[in-house]
Amino acid sequence: MRLVLQDKREVVFHTATANDIDAIIDLYIKVYKGKYTLPEVAQRDIIAKKVEDPNYYWTLAHINERLIGSVIFTIDPVNKIGKSYAAAVLNEFRGQDIMRTMVKHGLQMLTERTRTCDVIYATTRTVSFAPQVVLEHLGFLPMGIFPNVRKVESFETHGLEIFFRQPSLQFRRPNPRLVSEVIEFFKIAMNELKIKDEVEEVFLEAQDPRKMGRTIEFTVSENIDEINEVFDRYQDKDMMQKVFFPFTEPNLMFQAKDGTADIFVNFNSLDGNGVIVGYRFSGNDLRRTLMWFCEEAARSGMRYIEMLVNAFRPEMQRMALDAKFLPCAYFPSMKMCEDGLREDFLVFSRSFEKLDFMDMHLIDTNRRFLDAFMKCWYDLLVRCQPDFDEEWRIG
Repeated sequence: MRLVLQDKREVVFHTATANDIDAIIDLYIKVYKGKYTLPEVAQRDIIAKKVEDPNYYWTLAHINERLIGSVIFTIDPVNKIGKSYAAAVLNEFRGQDIMRTMVKHGLQMLTERTRTCDVIYATTRTVSFAPQVVLEHLGFLPMGIFPNVRKVESFETHGLEIFFRQPSLQFRRPNPRLVSEVIEFFKIAMNELKIKDEVEEVFLEAQDPRKMGRTIEFTVSENIDEINEVFDRYQDKDMMQKVFFPFTEPNLMFQAKDGTADIFVNFNSLDGNGVIVGYRFSGNDLRRTLMWFCEEAARSGMRYIEMLVNAFRPEMQRMALDAKFLPCAYFPSMKMCEDGLREDFLVFSRSFEKLDFMDMHLIDTNRRFLDAFMKCWYDLLVRCQPDFDEEWRIG
């Protein structure tokens, strides 16, 4: 695959190999000035594994011997879902169709030629409109935002963009069961998909997010061998409520000192980003355990924590909300089920820093998702305050 630029220079695209490791590291240092937080493009041993992994499709762009661009696709063949990420082009070559060409080629390879993926998602920085617009022109649809998810120069809000292979939505399970606070996210997503679907609204009693109950203390393990051994043992013996979170492995384990819970987290210490990958729970109140886990996570340096919740499990949606997690994105047709249908998921997040939306440029749909997020933030975490005066509320 080749692309001829306006100045007649020819860009050649090829799949990354172990011979490209030094050039890959140098490219991301130049593009992000050494502040990019993903280890996949910074650590030699990790890059070496990824370029040899058959579930990675890593495309590089060269002019002569010079590496000028890179984008990674990773694949979950069981759920036929892919992720496009770590897109980078040297500043002097931006705006010349290089990134669009690489992403388009990856989409065609994975959704048309090999039909490896039914769904491919990406997250976009919102410091400018360009990343959102590029993906939108390729057929990606905006499905949510991640408030203050990463910190590069400052905290950034990213957008969730999803590409659906045409027949894939025919296998989407309809009529999700949702609590009232998340229905607006469903409506925005269905509007983008141009799908008419009815939701079953489920009413469950809310708990006061200020009431955390008796303290639960945790120990934190960073020993990867120990974490993997416990994680695999719990899976093998069906002792764990594994949270579906594709392309993510745990590197921290939070263990309740009373023995009632083990929570497995993937944590990026460079930017404080964390996601819940799985948990074992044998206590009586998961919400309280999750609340005290968040306290320990914040003390451990976590700035942001994220979890996925099935759109057909309203009791888990209610629990997440009561633990001060807020809905921020809706992912239709995300996971393949045993009956061959694909189920929707909601993304919930909790920030341990003050929200900062100053340096942000959103396309219209992402602005609607931000409005829905802020309404939940206001209703769940502001209106509940005991000295709140209705006469002074915004709007």
